[in-house]
Parts: sequence; structure tokens; C-alpha cells
Amino acid sequence: MVSPSLRTLSLNAPISSLFLYPNQRIFSNRCLRLQKTWKQSMCLSTKPVVSDEILRINSKDALTGVPENIVVTSSTNDSVFLGATSTDRSCRHVFKLGVLEAGVRFLCLFRFKIWWMIPRMGNSGSDVPVETQMLLLEAREDQSFSASNASTSYILFLPVLDGDFRSSLQGNSANELELCVESGDPAIVASQFLKAVFVNYGNNPFDLMNESMKILEKHKGTFSLRETKKMPGMLDWFGWCTWDAFYTEVNPQGIKDGLKSLSDGGTPAKFIIIDDGWQDTYNELEKEEGLSPEEIQFGSRLMNIKVNNKFRKNENESPNEATISTSNSFIYSPIY
Repeated sequence: MVSPSLRTLSLNAPISSLFLYPNQRIFSNRCLRLQKTWKQSMCLSTKPVVSDEILRINSKDALTGVPENIVVTSSTNDSVFLGATSTDRSCRHVFKLGVLEAGVRFLCLFRFKIWWMIPRMGNSGSDVPVETQMLLLEAREDQSFSASNASTSYILFLPVLDGDFRSSLQGNSANELELCVESGDPAIVASQFLKAVFVNYGNNPFDLMNESMKILEKHKGTFSLRETKKMPGMLDWFGWCTWDAFYTEVNPQGIKDGLKSLSDGGTPAKFIIIDDGWQDTYNELEKEEGLSPEEIQFGSRLMNIKVNNKFRKNENESPNEATISTSNSFIYSPIY
């Protein structure tokens, strides 16, 4: 852990170096220097530096006015984590990371709906939407060159889980990039978050993302990359998802009619996915005034993991007349 009072971080990436031990660090005059090295695809000719309350990427300021409560922690692979501390214990904190100056182009992925993520591009902190899950900044390595001649590198911000807290990024009207950490439970509180945002950089955005996820996979040990996962056998079958046909108004009779229509057309479904609408939910924001439909949908909460009344068998029904039941699963496989 690095003390919040330590205001200078230098990340060096000499091309001639191949490896550095994870704990190799040099402290000098309140300055933390991490000798950065990368695989060949990740090598940079210049070094990113965080000093004097400024996050600088290849001689360009990415974040300015970095507060003193922001903590920098090196990871086991020499990339870094950003975190923050507070004097108060709470289930939700919003920390300012610094100002994202106008003109710094970025691509981000943010949670547009509670179940859906979409991209957005911008060039200032105010353009970063709430619930941002990935932020990729562009940094020109030499500002004396024209835009067409200057080489480009990238810095990646990935909010991650920190203990019982989830993280996300957002901007505000002052062009400040903010970190939001929350547990979702008023009983789970904390004041210190040391590894809330994973930070990495490179000269190729595709290699950067791939290498960063590999680092996180090893560091966290809680997920596997898609390339190492085994695809389920059911993906070789033709199936049907009820969402586009019914949205949340899905019902047993509609499912029966849909399956019959597919079968009559010569393309019987070997499985169906009964999407949103088969469980009991409650939305605590529906009665709030002044909220957009997108904001209201974030208040939807699951009340019961079992099927709702639409899919429960009536006592007077015979087995042959029983409605389709998904039990505790949202995947139902008809037998042909």
C-alpha cells in the first residue's frame, strides 16, 4: 500500500528491458518509481508519469488536480490499481480522481440499462456517463507533431470489485472523473478502497485490453477468459428467446403458440430461453417523479427466484393442460 501523501508515481517502460520482479520499487524524495516492462506488443518509447497531482501520458496531461486521498497500489504484474480513502465509513462513496481535460479523446463502455452495456465516445470528463465499466484514453506521445504524425498510446481504466464493493466511473459538470464504490447493502460499510480501478497502458488498444484481462484473471482468480472456456453443447442447437416477441409480457400461451409456429414452419426449437417476465419483481422507483424510463429501470428488484403466477400450475389443471413451468431455471428444453 502506498500512503495517500505520496504524491508522485513514475512508471518507466524501457524497450530494452524484458522483465522486472513484481516487488522491485525505488523510493526517492517522496517519489515512487515502478520500472515498467511489457511484452513486445506492449512496449512504449516514452513513459507515463503521475506527479504533482497530474496523471501524464506521453507528455500529455490525462488527469489534473488528483486529490491527496487517491491511493496508487502496484499489482503483481507491475500494472497499477487506483483507490481512495475516506474519513467516513459508508456503503457508497463517490471519489474525485482528477480533471479529465477537454481534448483527450476516449472510448468507454457504460451500463445503459441494468442488463445492458453500450459504448460512448467523448473528449472531456463531463462526457463520461455514470456506470462506466471501461474507459480507454488516447494519449499523443509528442505534442510538437501534427495529429497525423504523432504516435499514439493508450491508458486503460477498468473498475473492478474491491472486497464487498463494486466500482464504476463517472464524470461531472466540472470535467472531473469520479470513482463510485458501493456495496449495495447499508450494513456493509468501509472507508478504504485500495484496488478499485485497474490501470494499464500500451500502444495497441486491442493488445492492451487482452493483456489487461489476462493480468486481472491471474490477480483476481474469480473468472476465466472466453478463450479458455468450454462452449456448452446446446449452442449447436437451434433455439428461441422470448424477449423480442414478448419483452416482459411473456406468458405460457404465447410460448406455446410460438413453439407451434416454429414447428409448423419446419424449424422446431430444440430449446427456448424464457427471458425477463417469468419472475416476481418490484420497482421501488416507479412512484418517483421526474425520472426517465432508463433511470426507473435501475430500481427493479427481484422478489422471488421462483416462477411467478403466470407460470404456476393451477390446482384444477390436468397434467396434459399444465402450463409451461421453468421451475428455478430460465431455460426450458422441449422434447421432440
